[in-house]
Amino acid sequence: MDRDSKRRLLRGAALLLGLFLSCDSPSGPQGEGERVPIGQVIEDQITDSVDRHYSFESVPDGEYVVFLKSFEGFVVLTVEDSIRVRSLCAAAVASSPAPLEQNPTPSCQTPAGGVQLITVRSLAGRTARYQFKIFEVHRPPESADSRFTLGDTVTGEAIDPLVDADVFYTHGDSGQTIAAIVEPLGGIAAGALIMYVENPDSLMWLGYARDEGSKPLFTSGPLRLPKTQDYRFVVRGEATFDRARHLGPYRFWSYIVRPEPEHLSSAIVPNVELVGERIDYPNDVDEFTFQDTVGAEFNAFVESDRHFVIQVLAPGATEPMKGRVDADDDTTLFNHGLGPFQLTSTGTYKIQVKAPTGLPWAVADTGAYRFMLYRINYAPENAAVTVAVNDTISTESISPPGDVDEFMLVGNPGDHLVVWFRLRANPVPYGFYMALEVTDSTGALLGRAMAEQVREYVPGITATVTIPTSGFLRIRVSQFPGADVSSAPYEFYIANAP
Repeated sequence: MDRDSKRRLLRGAALLLGLFLSCDSPSGPQGEGERVPIGQVIEDQITDSVDRHYSFESVPDGEYVVFLKSFEGFVVLTVEDSIRVRSLCAAAVASSPAPLEQNPTPSCQTPAGGVQLITVRSLAGRTARYQFKIFEVHRPPESADSRFTLGDTVTGEAIDPLVDADVFYTHGDSGQTIAAIVEPLGGIAAGALIMYVENPDSLMWLGYARDEGSKPLFTSGPLRLPKTQDYRFVVRGEATFDRARHLGPYRFWSYIVRPEPEHLSSAIVPNVELVGERIDYPNDVDEFTFQDTVGAEFNAFVESDRHFVIQVLAPGATEPMKGRVDADDDTTLFNHGLGPFQLTSTGTYKIQVKAPTGLPWAVADTGAYRFMLYRINYAPENAAVTVAVNDTISTESISPPGDVDEFMLVGNPGDHLVVWFRLRANPVPYGFYMALEVTDSTGALLGRAMAEQVREYVPGITATVTIPTSGFLRIRVSQFPGADVSSAPYEFYIANAP
């Protein structure tokens, strides 16, 4: 064979070898930091504990996973953004006969696209042998329409393959509050899902909803939209400590959270129990309003068989000044009060009733409730407002919880008095202190006595005071400041100090 024939034969063999290596069969790297193709199985090994490095080209706003399998050793694979040098995702695997596609990394998202870096290292031993494959995730929904309207239920879509992701778009308006729920379908065989609500401008998520194929379902919690634009909902499988990624059909739905009560007027009439309103859907908020004079004091009560929250917001405020959760099975309305609060400014105050929102909460947190805004009357209900030395008051009670009774005493400046105080029955609910406080005309505290259970008069449960130069004392019986509210009948008498 002449020299030219040999050269043609070698070029043909090289071409056949290149075609062979471009197929889906495993291939080895051709150099350190090699650019590897998407979708091709790469097989390599680590020797002398030296990490192996690769790279791949990604598209802008792309999503990828990397499948990893170990034939020998414990192997860790990480993907980093070559521009910002930040970790995108990682996977670890020990030697096992499991197929390559059973161990994917979490999703690696590439907002800017460009070159992504892969590092493989051995964490056990100086050598390791492994395979990996980069997989580009197809994100448009395969069956359902990619656009929906807030309030819709989206069905007919599935996570398939296991690393699939589906991106949906919807229009939202600035200031809207929404909530969302995702549900894997398939009963006890369903896996775990997560749905992110994202701002496409920044690709940052506003919140998420997840579910593990069990009841009750969970919501995203209330999410406030920052501007008028399209938002995207991204659904993926998510492995948890006891559930694999979901594979198969799912559905999701959303709500626009509107604060107006659906069944009652939003204007509150104080001291009237309100019945007939309900939390109609997950993360529903019912917002009621009231006004009164500066200095007026109130309490608010809520009762339900759900763990609903009642909150008070001052005019213009976004954070509550007072709040409470009905978190027990007690059905007595007056046992679930905020405690006294005072109006400190003019304007419209708000009372909100809603499901708890610190974390995603269950769909089961819907249902009826009742509540009351109680305007506290400082005057005693049965006894005279004015009292004197040697008087005994035994006809009054702190009722409802948060009630306040105020008495006035006019005496000789400089006289020393002792006010004895006791409860005539245990507080309901039990375990909270009642307080008798004596103040001067400016409200300065001169003495205090506290009691938490029924007992006879005993030394120590007294307020010892000296009448100030004004000759005026105010005696106030109420809940101990900061304690939960309860009801109890009480008694006190006034005597000269020995």
